[in-house]
Amino acid sequence: MTIDDTAAPGGPRPAGIDRRTLLSAAIAAGAGALAWAAVRPAAAAPPRPAARRAYIGGFTVGEYGLPGLPGIGLADIAGNGALTVRGYHEGIDNPSYLALGPGRDVLYAVSQTGDGHVHALRILPDGGLEPLGAAATEGATPVHLSTDPGGRFLMTANYDSASVAVHRLLDDGSPGPLTDLVEHDGGGPDPAEQAAPHPHMCLPVPGTDEVIVPDKGNDHVYVYSLDPDTGRLTERHRVLVGEGAGPRHAALHPSGRHLYVSNELGSTLTVCSYDPRARTLAVAGSVSVASPGADPRNAPSGVVVDAEGRFVHTADRGLDTVVSYRVEEGGAGLSLVESEAVTTKAPGTRWPRAIALDSDGRHLYAANQAGQSVTAHRVTGEGRLAPIGAPVPVASPSCVLLY
Repeated sequence: MTIDDTAAPGGPRPAGIDRRTLLSAAIAAGAGALAWAAVRPAAAAPPRPAARRAYIGGFTVGEYGLPGLPGIGLADIAGNGALTVRGYHEGIDNPSYLALGPGRDVLYAVSQTGDGHVHALRILPDGGLEPLGAAATEGATPVHLSTDPGGRFLMTANYDSASVAVHRLLDDGSPGPLTDLVEHDGGGPDPAEQAAPHPHMCLPVPGTDEVIVPDKGNDHVYVYSLDPDTGRLTERHRVLVGEGAGPRHAALHPSGRHLYVSNELGSTLTVCSYDPRARTLAVAGSVSVASPGADPRNAPSGVVVDAEGRFVHTADRGLDTVVSYRVEEGGAGLSLVESEAVTTKAPGTRWPRAIALDSDGRHLYAANQAGQSVTAHRVTGEGRLAPIGAPVPVASPSCVLLY
């Protein structure tokens, strides 16, 4: 089967509707149901132990008038995948995105505020957190962060100030001096969401010094090289995903040869081929995340790939689903498995801002920001989702980090 390289049948979000207006309208009016079309085994990875803990990030000052999170949620995960929140680590404003250091002993959190900061916290034996240090990102509204594979640097995407910040990490894992601050330029056709660049993610390429950065504001995905000594970023390539697409997040196939990009504004999932030697991306095509006639007020968010490269899952807000695809042609193609609602509530009321997949690919978790909950799902051998228990109440969650 060939990939559909046309725009999403549902069309991009109408011009002039920003994300806050979008959510308010979606909560009030709901959204249409999904249906669909298809696009296109990977090398098997050894099984890894399932997660037994989770950390939940979110907004301490709830967006859209919603109640706020007390702090970073500390949760336990049972053998069947069920999640139980047992407390919160307070003291960080809007820890909306979390990441683990490569040694798995340090947790990093953004503070998504106008004067952005990043925080490092030591993970204690009981799962608790102990502050190590913090640093300014020299930008506004950081929304994503990650460390390089060697654990030498921390990279952060500053959404509102259109920059990518790099901090050198000190011996204890805390952020040290800023080594680089790269600013993006340009924009896109959506006057509300693309008047300026908006880098939304820093995705390290395993085994390399490359970093992939999708920019929702200018419709490009960048490939940077990170100098292992100086911590400076050098742009190697950028690819236009599509006018008005709004690339938000991305995930790599385990082979490292294909990238899956969720497009918030175009309601699509794009497959890109990646050449690790040339450090270049090429768009192969896109599948729609909304069927013809569906209400266009939806916004794809997180995307994940299982460790064996069998399935890709992406969350969609407004329609409030997790869409699952079977990987075909060694990673070059996708075919639809199903679109599953994150909870039984009406569409437009849950807003799954991010999803997380366990290392063994058996359990998936959705942080439902407007639904004020985290839901757990079992992933079947066919890539379908089955709910595990009732939604877990959590105020304004935006990220689930499995540990």
